[in-house]
Amino acid sequence: MLSILLVLVLTNVAVTFKDWSRYKEYITQKLEKEYDAKIHIMGKIEASFILPKLAIHNVYIQYNGHEEQKLSHLVSVGQVEIRPSLLSLFLFSLQPKSITLLDMKSNRQNLFNIINKKSSNNIINILIKDSHISIEDDYINIKEIKIKKNKRFSGKVKINDSHYDFLGKINITKKSIDVNVESKLISLLFQGSKEREKVNGNLVLTVNNHSDSISDLVKVINLGLLSHLIPSESIKISSNIDMDDAGFMMTDLKVESNSIQAHGAIHNDRKSSHANVSIKFSKIDLDFIRDNSQKKVDVKDLLECFKRSIPEDLSLDFNIDASNIHYQKKILDNFRTAVKFVDSKATVNTLLKLPGINNIFYLSGEVSSNNVLSEFNGNLQVEGNDFESFISYFFPFVKINEDKKNQFTLHSKVHFAPRVMSISDITLLNHEEFLQGSMKVSYTKKHSLIDGRFIIQNLNADKYNFSSLYKVQWLKKFNHDVNIKTSINDLILHDKKIKSLDFLLNIEKNRLVANRIQVHGEGFDITGNVRISMDQGHTKPLLDIDLIGKKFNGNIIKLPDFIEKTNTSKSKITQVQWSTKRFDFLKNIENFDADVRINTEVFTIRQSNLKDFHLDALIRNNTITVRQVNYVLEEGKVSFQGYIRSDSMYTKFFISGLEVSTMSKAVGISNARGQINLSGIVKTHGKSLYDWSNNYSGEVKLGAQKVTFSNIDLNSFISNLLGSKNKSEVITFANVDIYKGSTSFKNLKGKASISSGICSTGLQFQIDRASGAISANLNLSNFNVDSIFRLFFIPQNQSNSVYIDMHLDGPVWNPKVSFDIDKIFALFIKDIT
Repeated sequence: MLSILLVLVLTNVAVTFKDWSRYKEYITQKLEKEYDAKIHIMGKIEASFILPKLAIHNVYIQYNGHEEQKLSHLVSVGQVEIRPSLLSLFLFSLQPKSITLLDMKSNRQNLFNIINKKSSNNIINILIKDSHISIEDDYINIKEIKIKKNKRFSGKVKINDSHYDFLGKINITKKSIDVNVESKLISLLFQGSKEREKVNGNLVLTVNNHSDSISDLVKVINLGLLSHLIPSESIKISSNIDMDDAGFMMTDLKVESNSIQAHGAIHNDRKSSHANVSIKFSKIDLDFIRDNSQKKVDVKDLLECFKRSIPEDLSLDFNIDASNIHYQKKILDNFRTAVKFVDSKATVNTLLKLPGINNIFYLSGEVSSNNVLSEFNGNLQVEGNDFESFISYFFPFVKINEDKKNQFTLHSKVHFAPRVMSISDITLLNHEEFLQGSMKVSYTKKHSLIDGRFIIQNLNADKYNFSSLYKVQWLKKFNHDVNIKTSINDLILHDKKIKSLDFLLNIEKNRLVANRIQVHGEGFDITGNVRISMDQGHTKPLLDIDLIGKKFNGNIIKLPDFIEKTNTSKSKITQVQWSTKRFDFLKNIENFDADVRINTEVFTIRQSNLKDFHLDALIRNNTITVRQVNYVLEEGKVSFQGYIRSDSMYTKFFISGLEVSTMSKAVGISNARGQINLSGIVKTHGKSLYDWSNNYSGEVKLGAQKVTFSNIDLNSFISNLLGSKNKSEVITFANVDIYKGSTSFKNLKGKASISSGICSTGLQFQIDRASGAISANLNLSNFNVDSIFRLFFIPQNQSNSVYIDMHLDGPVWNPKVSFDIDKIFALFIKDIT
């Protein structure tokens, strides 16, 4: 026993210490025969006897051995372990029973070469462990792949952060072929008959892609495009397969899932090396695929498909017909595309019936290819009779306010290449509206850039509703840099015609900027910048507006009617009050904060021209805070500050030399002129302007050098009273003659106290024949006044002053003037005859 053990030890020592490097050339020849490839052994060779094993370090395997390649392009194997028979070690020969590849680094194609060569070997078991396979810019980590001589195989691989296990068996006899592959992701079963070179059978493939794992796996077989098309659900694919020397056919091909129903056929003719693929979809629910996919489809990923070249020997006709396509909550019923591959090129012709009356999309062009990448150049055309449906379908954030069906056409050239997409020579004609321009999207590893230029003619912006764009939360997720130069000529905005609007649109790092704005037209001569940012320091988008120039027509800011008037058929005013509509003109500020600065020589609002206009305001937390507003209206200077919320208001103001008719006309008073001074603080609350008017409170000081009212002559009235002889004359003077002239009130001075919407005013004044005081209560909600004018004067030949009272009551645009006739008569008529 001891002698046997000694022999074994000595034999192991002999085998171990034998210089196997001398057999490197012989071992290389054996491996090249096994792998049908050129082998480079760069490291040492070691052997063990007790567990028969030959370890070869640093091995490179080169397929296509006639081509010169860098070592980095070869299959690199850290260690090849060959387990030969025991006898072969004694004879110092190489008769492997199994081969293990450790720490292998390879590309996808070379891995397939290894598996294909060894799968035909019925003697040797193959084991690949702890290896890496490069897939484009990513890797597949192979934990273990076993290929046994009994045709069973199994494996454990890792792609990205996902782990996959699989096992299967291939059983090939003289009359049958059975293939069975099982995993949690896919189940593949092929059962067929075999007669010489002919194979007929049925293939059933079930895919469980609920976690989008298949999107990773399809990259392994160089079909990365499918990763964007396979829905996240269970998919069953079945087909009859016929193969012989002439080629193969897949007939009765069916694809079934909740979102896809399709059938078709594939025919490959080996003699002509040409294939035909025809697929008809009876259902494609793109909304379901998008909503249930964990993988976001990105244009950049789709463009990466062009990083691959079209094989020179590929001859293929690929035809797709589809109906019942669910997309954007609408159904498309006609899609056809035909792609013809030949001579490293592919011609593409596509038609799609869009929603709307006769709206059709066409795309035609050619994919050309070199040995490195591919690119598409073609033409895009959209035409139809329903522009509204076209816009709402592709740009759902834009609504068209009118229900008019317009014929339109859209043409452009398109170019797709790896990381580049350009749309040039864009021409859009919609009735009188015309757009032309170009756009280019380019991607790098760190960011993407959109460059473009557009010229738009005759745009009626009032036809479109862009309100959904006010919610700019999309800016947080927008990962493109944008530089688009835009020129709009003959623009209509809120019924105002703008001759030209030019700006440079820039988006970068969650910030949207309209730089170098230039506006010219009716009431416009302005320049400036507008910025929208989504900075970390703000919970809402921050809008920054900075405009400066000669003229700005503020009527493009559509304001509601503040005053409600009721007129008779003869245009006579019967009622005036503040608007009862709930505030909604401030609703859009809920979506953003803002800083606003406007400086212009003339700012037009309604029918007023505000000169030397300066506005400095901010919006925070749904509150408009006016830091300062200054302007000149006619000869008057106005300055105020304060805040406005949807339910309250506060302002502090100072007005100097303001023409009184400017304000009085708003409430139907047309017989006043002169300049007044006002200053004070006012606040209120409520849900409408009418509510505000009922809740006003504050203090106001007012004064004027001179205010003249036509249609009332108090000076003549006093003169007539002093000369009156009877009561009948007094009545005539008070009811008729008083309205035949005008009165100038001078040196007005007083103040008003406002509480619960009632403005209580006390004023002193002078007229030519008297001095006086006014005590008035004005209801701010309906502009009704209740007032007393007390006029003091000294009759001729008397030393003491007397007074008369005039009552002014009712609506301010048509108040009722009344006197105490008996009291006046008693004061002025001493002797009744």
